This record gives sequence, C-alpha cells and structure tokens, in this order.
Amino acid sequence: MKKITLIFLLSLFFTIHCGLAQGNMKHEIELFGKKQLLTEGAVIRCASTEYEAYLKSKNNKRPSTNEFEKWIAPRIISDKKKKQTFSNGLKLNATIQIPVVVHVIHNGDLLGADENIYDEQVISQIKVLNEDYRKKINTPGYNTHPAGADVEIEFVLAKRDPSGVLSNGINHVNLERESWSLEDIDEVVKPLTQWNPEKYLNIWVVKLKSTDVLGYAQFPSTSGLVGLDNDAGDAVTDGVVIGYSYFGSSSYFPGGTYTANYDKGRTTSHEIGHWLGLRHIWGDGDCSVDDYCEDTPNSGQSNEGCPTNIDSCPNSPGLDMVENYMDYTYDACMNIFTNDQKTRITTVMNNSIRRASLKNSDALLPGTIFTNDAAVTIVDLNLDPCGNSFTPTIKIVNKGSAPLTAASITFGIDNTNLQTLDWIGNLSTDEAKEITLNSLKTTGGNHIFSVLITKANTTVDQNTNNNSAAVNFESTKSYSSTTVKLALQLDEYGSETTWKLTNSDGKTVYQGGPYVDTENIPPVINTTFNLTNNGCYTFTIFDSESDGFCCKYGNGFYTLTTSTGEIIGSGAAFRNQKTNHFIIGAIPTEETKESKSVFVYPNPASSLLNIFIENSTINPDNYTIVNSLGQIIKSKKIVTKQDLQVNVSDIAQGIYFLKLTKNESEIKTIRFIKK
Repeated sequence: MKKITLIFLLSLFFTIHCGLAQGNMKHEIELFGKKQLLTEGAVIRCASTEYEAYLKSKNNKRPSTNEFEKWIAPRIISDKKKKQTFSNGLKLNATIQIPVVVHVIHNGDLLGADENIYDEQVISQIKVLNEDYRKKINTPGYNTHPAGADVEIEFVLAKRDPSGVLSNGINHVNLERESWSLEDIDEVVKPLTQWNPEKYLNIWVVKLKSTDVLGYAQFPSTSGLVGLDNDAGDAVTDGVVIGYSYFGSSSYFPGGTYTANYDKGRTTSHEIGHWLGLRHIWGDGDCSVDDYCEDTPNSGQSNEGCPTNIDSCPNSPGLDMVENYMDYTYDACMNIFTNDQKTRITTVMNNSIRRASLKNSDALLPGTIFTNDAAVTIVDLNLDPCGNSFTPTIKIVNKGSAPLTAASITFGIDNTNLQTLDWIGNLSTDEAKEITLNSLKTTGGNHIFSVLITKANTTVDQNTNNNSAAVNFESTKSYSSTTVKLALQLDEYGSETTWKLTNSDGKTVYQGGPYVDTENIPPVINTTFNLTNNGCYTFTIFDSESDGFCCKYGNGFYTLTTSTGEIIGSGAAFRNQKTNHFIIGAIPTEETKESKSVFVYPNPASSLLNIFIENSTINPDNYTIVNSLGQIIKSKKIVTKQDLQVNVSDIAQGIYFLKLTKNESEIKTIRFIKK
C-alpha cells in the first residue's frame, strides 16, 4: 500500500485475531517478556513484530525499521528500473533456490507422535512453499490477480549437513523437553541446533508453551558493508519458528498433526515472507502506516477468517487484499504475493547479509556418502497397555555406498541388560528393512528404550550421526485399590467434554458427559469407580473443540486417584483427548498361556497389521475388526499365512479391536490404533 510518509510503528502490541472464538473473555499471556490480554479462543497468527522489538531491546545496534527502509528504498528503486528495462517479458532473475533445514524439536516421542512430526509432514510444507512463492498453476498457490507474482524463489531441503555428510534436510532433535517458552527458544533451542545461517534457512518446528502463538521470524538485516547501517543482528537467532500443528499441509499429508483453519502451510509462507523482508499488509498500524508496497491496497487492520469486500481504508482506492499471504486470514483463503512484494524480496536476497550468501551455499550439493553407514529409527514399541512386556519394531536403512549385508544392533531399556542382534541380509543404498526385536519386559512407570548400530558390514559404523535412536515411554502401572475416584473440574464449556472408562475387552464400564455450558466455573464433579481386581482399564477424556479445558475458559482439570490418594493420572491442557491406562491388582492372569503369545504389530498401524502367533496349534480361523462403538468394520476367514496380514489402509484413523476366534470361540481381543 502506498502511503505519504515512511512511518512504521514497531508496536509491542498489535491486533490479535480470533480463529476459534467461543466468547468475549480475555486471559493474560506473555510475549517475549511483555504481558497482554488475549480474547478467549483467539490465536496470535504471527509474533514477528513482538520478536523484533525483543531483539532490538537486547541489541540497540540492530537497525530500526526506519533505518532498514532508508537502506533498502534506493535498492528497490534500482531493481524496479531494471524491471522496466526487461519489460519485453524477459526474466530479471534466475530462480533462487534457498537451502532449508527443518529442526523438529521433541522430547523423545516416537516419530509421528505429537511434536516429533513425520518427515512427510515436513515435505508437505516444502511443497506448499514452492506452490506459493512460484504461483504454480493448478495449485492452491495460483492466482489470476493482475498484481500476482511468481516470486521466483524455491525452497529445497538441504542435501548435506554442516560437516558435509549427506542429509535429507530434516533434523529431529531430542532436547528432552516437551514444550518451550519463546525466550528459551532463543536462549537454548537455537544455539544448540542451528546450522550456519549463511548457508541454510533454519526453521524450528516446536511445541510452544504459549499454544496461542502460531509462529514468528527474524527480519533480515542490512548489508553489513562498512559505512552503512551495518549491524547484522544476532546470527545465532536467525530463522523461523513454527508451532508444530501449524506446519505442513493436511491436504498433502493427512496423517500429520494439525490445527483446523491453519493446516495448509500458510503460517510458514507468511513467516518466511517476514524473513525475506515483507511487512504485514496493514503496516502494523492504521490507514496512515505503510507496508512499502504500492500494489497492496491501503489496509487499516489485519483480517481474520475468510472475509470478502473488506474496505478498512475507504478514503484510499481498493479493497483490503485479504488473500495476501501477509494478512491474517485462514490458510485456505491465501494465494498471493504481489509484484512489489517480489521486488522487495529480490532486493533483500541480493543485498541483505545472510540472505545474499544463501545463493552461493553448497548446502544443495550432495554430501559425503560413507562406505559402511547404517541408519536406525524406532518404528513402534508395540506396547501392551495391559502388560509389562513389549516387542519393538525398528527400521534400518543402508545409507552407505556399499551393500549392507550385516549389522550388529544393541538395544535395551534404560541402558541396562542390553541385548545384541546380529542381523544378516542384503540392502542396497537407501533400501530399508523393518526388524521386530526380541520381547522385552519392564516395570510400570517411565522408561527409555534405546537402540544402537555398532557395526555395519562387520566393521564400525562410519557415521555416528544416524546409528542410534531412543524413545521415552510409559509402561502401565498396577494399583492395589479396586476403588478409583475421578475429580473433574470443567471449564465454562462443559458441552465439549465427555469421558469413558473401558476394560481390556474394550467395553465401556463407566462414562460421562457431555455437560452443560455455564457462565461461571461449575463445582467439581466427583465420581467413584468400583472395579474388578486383576483388571486392565483405560480412561479417556475428550474435548470436541480440541482445546482441553484449562486456562482459556477457566482452570479446569481432571484427576484419577486410588482410595488412598495415589494419583493414577491427571490432565488439563490437551487437544482432542487424553488417555490413561492402569491395572487394578495383578496383570490379568485369566488368559491362557497360548493367548498371551498372540500379539499384533506394528501398533499403531498405517497400512498392514501383522498378527503374530507363537504357538501354531492355536491358529485362529477368523478375525473381526470392531470399532469403539461395537460396529463390525471387516471380518475374514484365516486360511493361509498371508491372511495374518490385515490390510487396514482403507479404514479411518482411530481405536479398534481385533477379535480372533477358533471354532466360534474367542481366543483373544487385541486393541490397536489405526494412524
């Protein structure tokens, strides 16, 4: 938008918008040390403005907005003159490829669980970025607006790590903490994990303690040349931070973890726009404040949802460009960068320190490949919620140039009583193999399962960056009391809350909700469960709006305790559901020895569910899959060994029960998760 003056107010508090509004109440949050009130149910679409104020407060030499604009303005004019020279349609710039590393920060979860998102979710985000910045036809990033621009920027996952070793550009890092404050990301996460910002665009995907914040980015600095406003800002903080459920696209990878309305990858498109020098289209002010782009009409506010025909500056020509990536509308409503925004981005890429250097980065050259290099990941632990044993599944990948014909694999719980498996096979480069390890036993409580490849092809594995993996897990605890008490403190939206208690057969023995909405916090609801000894139970609480019941609309919580006050489980801040498994008395012993040797893997499963039967004399002759409502999803006779591989790719995600029968008598019912 064109304005008379070059005014930009770097406000500490900018308009905050509601994506999931349920009321007009407000609660206090803190952004980079500054407190502000946020409407209940709202989200902070972007915290880049606050982040810039925070960086400036820590480094007063960092260029102000006016200083940056005075530096960049003549360069933009020069680039525009060059564009006029090429008015015959020739491209001014070759397409710029930006090397990207995505740091997935987690606390030891299995791959795909919570904040440790799948690589496919990361790849879906890169796909969205390239559609948006290239205005690709027949994609959501295409538009027919006369000002719409192909920015000629492409994003490519790095092909080598800082040490020069081959990489896929996705860096899963276990920092042993589930969530992070905004300040701790700068002080802990970034320094520990950042790759050289002169060679890589660093993107950190994290679970933020302030779940209201979607993301933020560090604005580019000036050129760093002597005689100019040359403070480059702190290199160690340079990059983009995105909340994990706002990263990637549910359209391209439905199996990821997302938040509705912000699930198409546009938070990252928006934040990288800031990283490349773009302002919000309303200039973070009223109709008198500039975003320094003439072809974005004046806007006096940010916009939310998917509005049409908005004119927040009626004295200026044009409607608000609500479809611009630099507004605050829902992901599905965004589809445009303009020509002036492109010129601004190009100027930054040609002149700004740590942006211009990316064009000469070697990060897109394939890295070194070792001769003997075996990588390992943990696919699933196959935990039995009603027992203390499990049979882990791992995946080894040959990352070496030589065929992988043997590997020594050491594994165990809590780094004690380690076992070694000598695997023999034949894997070509990049070929993978899933391996089911020996069954392990443990006690109830929190533990760590770890695996290490010590040898590849009878020699020491040459790459220590990918030959180990570990995951935290909780084994089901046993309690002596047959009386369990539930204390439930609802928030003001009780209609969103339901819960149920099921036994090992998947049958509901107690349930509650939905409750009524109230204007004030209701009294605590107390419920007593009288349970059978030597039984296994699962308590699950649900929230239909996927925002738990803590803090936003009252400090809600639930607590499960025994009659003596021993805490079985508790929770408050969760998304759509939270689950606690527990055993009353001893681990159920009524099963026969034969049925105990029957289990399924992997669990959760995405495509094939394998039925393992140790004793062939009890082979079932039929299986039936039943959902949590007791409805039969599919049933099949078991005739051959191939029938023990159950195709679950065609059923919806959720919890199911596999019932195995022989001569019309049930052998075992096994709970499994379809992911």
